[in-house]
Amino acid sequence: MRKEVLVFQIAALVALSTGLGYMFAFTDVYNDVLNDIVSVTCLSCIKLSPVTTVEFTFDTYKGRPHPEFVLENLSNGPIFIAYRSTVCEFCDVMDPVIEKVLNIEHINQQGFLTFNIDYNGTDLFFLHINKSEAPEVYSNSQLVYMKDVFETSVPMFTMVTIRYHRGVVEPYYSTAYGILGQETFEGQKQALTSIIEDGIRLYEENKAGYQ
Repeated sequence: MRKEVLVFQIAALVALSTGLGYMFAFTDVYNDVLNDIVSVTCLSCIKLSPVTTVEFTFDTYKGRPHPEFVLENLSNGPIFIAYRSTVCEFCDVMDPVIEKVLNIEHINQQGFLTFNIDYNGTDLFFLHINKSEAPEVYSNSQLVYMKDVFETSVPMFTMVTIRYHRGVVEPYYSTAYGILGQETFEGQKQALTSIIEDGIRLYEENKAGYQ
């Protein structure tokens, strides 16, 4: 009797596995599940700490145009944007790092803040955007600069600068995520400083040709 029950249980398990395999392979369920996982709002909610490669590019996500507020301010200097949400553990970790690097205070949990910062002689425009509270024109700008592998995850840091492209100076940006692959405050500070200073260097090298 026990043998017959065991055989039945194994057969049922095989049938269930086959059915699930078919469902994921031949329906939209797999894509729906994948999208739900990839679109997680906060990286820290699933304890991810990606080591993001800081690479500048001219190509925005899906070719979307740069926001007007970016283009308007880019003529005066490079732009650094920090995206977060109200509930985000890693955002809470990184806000003090931003404050230290930029020598500013009290950005944690604020809905939307802008600063004009003199960073070693260069005018740096900084935006701190809480997606949960900021106006859509600012929170939606994340859709321009995100990397598709992370979708709209936060914390997300975007440095917008300029560089020659086919004979014309154009916006040039880089995006990084999470705690920048660094487990210590000092490591995070150095990584963030490097991103900002790379953007400033590029801006200073190319600003003479920017219209």
